[in-house]
Amino acid sequence: MDNIFTALVRRRTTGVVMEFVLWCIVCFAALLSLIALAMGAGNFVWILLLLTAAGLGVIMAFRLKEVALLYSVCVFNAILFLIHYLVFSVSYGGGPQTAFSIVLFILTFLLSLAVVACAFVQFFSRVNMGTVLTILEICNVALIMIMQILMYAAQYVGEDEYYNINTYHRSWMNAKGYWIGTTAFWLILVLIAVFYVYCFWGPVSDRADKLYVSNGGNRGGGGTYAGFRPGMRGVTGAYAGRTIYLDGRTLTIGSSETVNVYIPDPQVSRTHCAIRFNSQTGYYEILDQSTNGVYLGNGARLYQGRYTAVQSGTTVFIASHQFILL
Repeated sequence: MDNIFTALVRRRTTGVVMEFVLWCIVCFAALLSLIALAMGAGNFVWILLLLTAAGLGVIMAFRLKEVALLYSVCVFNAILFLIHYLVFSVSYGGGPQTAFSIVLFILTFLLSLAVVACAFVQFFSRVNMGTVLTILEICNVALIMIMQILMYAAQYVGEDEYYNINTYHRSWMNAKGYWIGTTAFWLILVLIAVFYVYCFWGPVSDRADKLYVSNGGNRGGGGTYAGFRPGMRGVTGAYAGRTIYLDGRTLTIGSSETVNVYIPDPQVSRTHCAIRFNSQTGYYEILDQSTNGVYLGNGARLYQGRYTAVQSGTTVFIASHQFILL
């Protein structure tokens, strides 16, 4: 089974290394949550935070990126609701509320709902909302950080409702484990936003970014749909950021100037491989004709001299050049 360790050993790309770094941060956050839990005498917030970090770490270890992305925003925003909108609201009961604090809380709550809604649309429909979802998540994290900073800074700038919230919050939790657990909270908060940025805008992207799309009558067995245009997108190497469409042809790739996709690299054979799309099955088919091989995102090498069927969203490595099949 594909996991972060085998991928790191077999194919140490920028994306895999970044995944491993993010996974290490999640594990560190889980450790901090465990320490806060031990010092906080079993405080249920640290229990929730520990379970969230541990679950995210397991999912990321098996490189289930879409599951990790959906899990992170849904579960973490649920915890945020418990902490920010239920716990903190108790401290509001005895005092006045400013318009700014009300607007900030409502805006953050609506942003959290928008992030969760867009995540379900992104991963369970044909609509691609990766960019919108990433921007919303960044804004959501920024607003939450602003609220946190206001609460922590209030004790130094005067008496207001933020000071009351912070005082209540710190007395409700165990003071010894409070800052350790809060550090874990911040780590996971920022990490989720960074994970979205790297998955949708950066090198950590080697799948179809979908969890499930209904296989209706106008869709092939490989998950294609009406109007689908087979092709591949360059991630790293000479074709990074460029999309090449098959347009019904068999695409040849190599270092010879006679091929369709020319890659001037000594590690690439003259005719390294050929890629075609089978409209009957809905799968891509790759023919390895090289000396150094064609590798997939999980580190597996394709069989040489025969076509191998792979699904949409698969990562293909040709020497140091990385492509994603659309």
